[in-house]
Amino acid sequence: MSEKVKRNITCPKCGNVKETTLLCSVNASSFNEAHKQIFDDTFFEWTCEKCGETRQLLHPLLYNDIKNRTMIYYIPNVDRRQLVDDRLEAEFPELTDVKKRVVPTINALKEKLYIFDLGLNDMAVELTKLAVAELVTKSQKLNVSEGYLSSYDEEANSIGFEFFVGEAGKPFLQSTRLEVYKRSLEIVETYFKDEDNRQGFLTIDRRWAKEALGQYRKLKK
Repeated sequence: MSEKVKRNITCPKCGNVKETTLLCSVNASSFNEAHKQIFDDTFFEWTCEKCGETRQLLHPLLYNDIKNRTMIYYIPNVDRRQLVDDRLEAEFPELTDVKKRVVPTINALKEKLYIFDLGLNDMAVELTKLAVAELVTKSQKLNVSEGYLSSYDEEANSIGFEFFVGEAGKPFLQSTRLEVYKRSLEIVETYFKDEDNRQGFLTIDRRWAKEALGQYRKLKK
């Protein structure tokens, strides 16, 4: 079930105030258009009825995908490694076997949706991404600021990422063999399988991958 709230939004261009209905949570099975709208950047789009000014009205969104057993909490610029929502935990006790993630950006939200649509493990994807990012840094001699899963092809035995490198954040595509992802998945299932048993929404990103890799190396010594 989708949850809505009404807010008075002031147009930054003309100052007109418009009452706007915001979707704070969506159920993917009952509102399948949400998935498409998030990817084509229209879900958060807001247009002033007076002057026609269009902006991205970013606000927290809980995306519930029953089919993939995932819940993704988008909170703009959130800086939390773990977010516990007591109300949600009490309202949905069956959440114990659901992957719960919190993300701070639209790009991170899109990536999580893409990963789970493919049936992949996001922890293994992050470990793979970290390994590929290190190769990009060495080969291009440029720092990688961020990166996202961009392709997954079993027939071509390839998993690809789009990185943003250098001070200008120039896009750079790099792929690797699926064996790297499969090895990352083995590490996750062997050493980090209990991560999803932790209460609340987890941030699984580059920082998590670096910390997990450090723990793995210590355990292997």
